[in-house]
Amino acid sequence: MRRYPFAALLALIFGVTGGHEVAAADSAAGRLLVAHPSLEDSNFAKTVVLILRHGENGAFGLIINRFVDLRAPGEILALFSEEAPESDARVAVHIGGPVELDSTLVLHSPDYLMDRTDRLGDQFAVSPTVDTMIAKVRGKGPAEMRIIFGYAGWGPGQLE
Repeated sequence: MRRYPFAALLALIFGVTGGHEVAAADSAAGRLLVAHPSLEDSNFAKTVVLILRHGENGAFGLIINRFVDLRAPGEILALFSEEAPESDARVAVHIGGPVELDSTLVLHSPDYLMDRTDRLGDQFAVSPTVDTMIAKVRGKGPAEMRIIFGYAGWGPGQLE
């Protein structure tokens, strides 16, 4: 089987915030990258990556289609030595990439914003895990959310 460079196998599909054409030199932030079916790299085979940041210093994104399990908010908060009341609620847990699997972020609907939230257009937002989970447990968090462990990262020029 023929091997292709990683960047050549990821297709820039569409803008999450729009649908307008983006020149290759423009930022891919807010866009989805879908792995080409022939990609054999186990880190990215069959993945969809939401690019959060992309610029001269490299790119940062989250794999959004590697579901792991549904967990109680209290289980997630316990990882940070935080307590939460018992709840029947469950939160989707995903693997966001091969880098720093012990780090977490919350990818969520934009109906919840705080001072450390990065908003990606009208469809997505990303916030710190503990504050967002506590807000969720108190009934003030986002309507939809995913806990993402790890991330995908590329150095300057790698994604291009």
